Amino acid sequence: MKKVLSKSVLIALSLTLVLGNFLFSLPALAALDLVKSVDFDTVYYIDGNNIRHPFPDLITYQSWYGHDFSRVVSVSNDFLKNYPMGKNITIRPGTYLVKIRTAPQVYVVEQGGVLHELQNESIAEAIYGEGWAKRVVDVPDVFFDNYILGNPIIHDYKVPDDILFKNNETGKYYYKNNNILREFASTEAVLANRFKLEDAVVNSRTFFVRERPITGLDKNVFNPVAEPLTDRSDCENRKLRAAVIFLVDGSYTTEQIDKLQKIKKEIPAQFAWATDNLAEINFDYPTSIFFDDGYFLLKRNDGTTEVKNEVINSFYDNNQDIFDFIFVWTNFKIPSENTNEIAHFTPVTNLQEGTNRPWYDRGEVYGSTGKLKGLIVMGNINKYDTSTSRGLNEALNIVLHEILHQWSAYIEFIDESGARSQALLRADDYNHWSNYAGFISPEGGSGWIDNGNGTFTSELSRVNDTNLRQYSKLDLYLMGLIPAQLMDSVFYIEPTEPSAIGNTISGTAKWVTIDQIVKASGKIQCGF
Repeated sequence: MKKVLSKSVLIALSLTLVLGNFLFSLPALAALDLVKSVDFDTVYYIDGNNIRHPFPDLITYQSWYGHDFSRVVSVSNDFLKNYPMGKNITIRPGTYLVKIRTAPQVYVVEQGGVLHELQNESIAEAIYGEGWAKRVVDVPDVFFDNYILGNPIIHDYKVPDDILFKNNETGKYYYKNNNILREFASTEAVLANRFKLEDAVVNSRTFFVRERPITGLDKNVFNPVAEPLTDRSDCENRKLRAAVIFLVDGSYTTEQIDKLQKIKKEIPAQFAWATDNLAEINFDYPTSIFFDDGYFLLKRNDGTTEVKNEVINSFYDNNQDIFDFIFVWTNFKIPSENTNEIAHFTPVTNLQEGTNRPWYDRGEVYGSTGKLKGLIVMGNINKYDTSTSRGLNEALNIVLHEILHQWSAYIEFIDESGARSQALLRADDYNHWSNYAGFISPEGGSGWIDNGNGTFTSELSRVNDTNLRQYSKLDLYLMGLIPAQLMDSVFYIEPTEPSAIGNTISGTAKWVTIDQIVKASGKIQCGF
């Protein structure tokens, strides 16, 4: 008998971070967050780890709480000693501009106390208006070390982050963070996050706008101890980490959960086997279960349901930016399942050279500061059969296939005539290996065996389970796991009859050296 779990069943779990190996929500903010000693005036903010952080002066406190001291609780020194001392709170971003008394430079403050010098007054006026100087406050020299110096702002089109942003055409208010806007549902929502309307930077620049509005106090908007946003871009290829989201429309069954967890459990071992133990991928993080609340899904007329970006944005609202890949399984049919595409890889960042892919970083659209390499939507969990080893192997091969799309297969080579060639790639999309490739990979290829008489037989036709595919040596090279010096030449078949198909075909083997690949696609190296 199927056990069905719905959103209403899980209401009782709303204060639980982890239940078993599933992630539902974060704990509520502690009610006691502002304290002071009965013997002196310093006010402390107590964070979620029970660390107390002093406000070094009145203006810093007022940048966060204004003139409201009603939340401050006087406590004994014996109480305070139970809370270890943390770093000082810095001026809230988006409220004041800062300077020190002994130097003329004026700085913008961003999350975590990062300072960006405004290069000149014209830039300051372009961003903050004619009254920009009224925003400037002095930070005592002794507290200047609480801040981190970032890059200066040298262009007037650079709108700082972590601010109240007002579109001067629509009059709508937004919170701007990591170059993403999130709309405030009302002016009351602005005030609930302790911004003043006059704090707004008025501008007409366009940015990516999230689906979900801010309706009340939001811990990602109002957080006195938020860490600085850092560029987490890398070319990590040996110690990868992945997160899993199960996106639910309506209710789900325990059988669906069991199936997903069975696949998830087997991925690390299968990935290590596929890479010949040259790399690993960690799937230990608890599975996040998301119910659609009106912002995650888009119903289509063809009976499928589209997964919106807001799913990943909401994941990062409550989780660290430490994952190379995020997998999304659903309990409904996604649009690509109406085609021959079983799952879908969306590239997010790439800094590796030599794979014939450009550099790009689209992480901010999803809420990542560069760590996220790819988003993999696996689609409806119900289509996967994990009851047999063959069915489980098929699911795992799809996972290996989608991960490998981060590096493979996109390369070109210089052929014998000196022209660029894509003959190793499948001609209908140029991002899978051709069926005529002489090697086998989750991305394609047939592993042709030369019969010595002008014909070739596919090695795949001789194996018991075609879903048991390791990464080819060329894949491992493109991943940066083996050097070019260890790469053998590869070949593809030029069939006697164009577009010939079958387990045995006639044709000519065309060999490609690693030097030919490097000449066309470049050397494998990290461009970071």
